[in-house]
Amino acid sequence: MAKSWDYGDDRKRIIISPPKQTNKISGHRLSTILGLNKYSTPFQAWCEITKLARPEIEDNKYLNAGRVLEPKIIEYVSKQFPNVMSIKDYYGKVFKQYEFNNFKDESNIFGGVIDAVATADDKKTIMMICECKTSSHPEQWRNGNVPVEYLLQGALYSYLKGLDRVLFACTFLDDVDYGRPEDVQVSDKNTILVVKKLKDMIFEIDGEYYNIQGCMELATQWWKDYVESGISPEFDEKKDKEYLDLIRATDETKDSDLFSVCEEAINLALKIDELKETSGINTLEKRLKLLETSIKNEMINTGATNCGAYKLTRKVTKKFNEEEFANANPDEYESYIEQKESYTLTKSKKKEEE
Repeated sequence: MAKSWDYGDDRKRIIISPPKQTNKISGHRLSTILGLNKYSTPFQAWCEITKLARPEIEDNKYLNAGRVLEPKIIEYVSKQFPNVMSIKDYYGKVFKQYEFNNFKDESNIFGGVIDAVATADDKKTIMMICECKTSSHPEQWRNGNVPVEYLLQGALYSYLKGLDRVLFACTFLDDVDYGRPEDVQVSDKNTILVVKKLKDMIFEIDGEYYNIQGCMELATQWWKDYVESGISPEFDEKKDKEYLDLIRATDETKDSDLFSVCEEAINLALKIDELKETSGINTLEKRLKLLETSIKNEMINTGATNCGAYKLTRKVTKKFNEEEFANANPDEYESYIEQKESYTLTKSKKKEEE
């Protein structure tokens, strides 16, 4: 069932009841919340965190290349640093508990999934987090630079694990590589390794400079202002259109008057009924219903359980005889009666004459 929502007084915000269940502020969402992600907005992060709306993620060549090459990148890194393993290998038999959030023991607000870790010789103590990336823009990584959204992600995950540095491994691809990532060999020729210390990571936000702790404090205040309140940041009709379309589709009456919505629904129902009649679907459905009733009755009579693709299942249940109990114990029955309210929407079969 879709969440109930409304517009704020300025119609530039969405209001919902403060959510009881939420998604976490991941590394990706942290950069979005702080205005450092040019591909996403704080409103979109709010929609995902509150679980109000999230468009389906369509698979593309970039996501596919990342999936295919991540194990190869981890293998490459393991030859440069000791005890490097994927996060799945690190958690081993308890991976399912941490599959969608590697920080459930560290934070109630922040979360996410690490790509790989380097451990001490005990294979348990994490010494460094490794974030594996693919890119077609090597210029963004020159002179030891790391794109800010990745830098913030690595800093967050390292800080939550009590570490002081993070390793970024990025393999650079061209169009041919994206077409056949399974053929790409990760090597010194196409891959760069960058180690960053948390104390050296400083982020500029609205003209001010923050370390990772400061960024997390800003995000925590954002959480209180928007997530806990149920009041969204301002949305942008163009940038946030995909999310707004999903939200508005759950309640058309918020942007149109009730009569107009009813008229559209009635006309759509009439069109569907007309298509059913002209296509012959109604006749076929009626015939199918008669056939299936005959099949069911005959299978019951003969004791058959299978007939082609049809399977007859017998189920015996016990049902409380309310009427008989009420007749035998009228006073006791009345003491347990409670009134409940429900609503049923119906429409006439034919549109009323004007």
